[in-house]
Amino acid sequence: MCDCNAKNIVDLSHLKIYTVMAEYKSKLSSGTTHKNGFKISWATATQEELAYAYEDLGMTSMVEKLSTTKTKDEPKKANKDKKSGKKSKDTKD
Repeated sequence: MCDCNAKNIVDLSHLKIYTVMAEYKSKLSSGTTHKNGFKISWATATQEELAYAYEDLGMTSMVEKLSTTKTKDEPKKANKDKKSGKKSKDTKD
């Protein structure tokens, strides 16, 4: 019989969401790592494999997440070039 509740089944739909929301970059350029029955070859890893390693397996020391969209929890960048809407009182009329 099939064990459909096996823990090593990967839900591809949520991995696609991860890859739409961000890009992933391997911090390692060679070698293979095994974790919880998942094997990843760093030199040939796909975006889906990197997303799974980062998001589901918590391999944040080996995979870097490069965000492509802004989320509420990301800090806003200060825009130094933007001028304030207030007029200075030092100007002469």
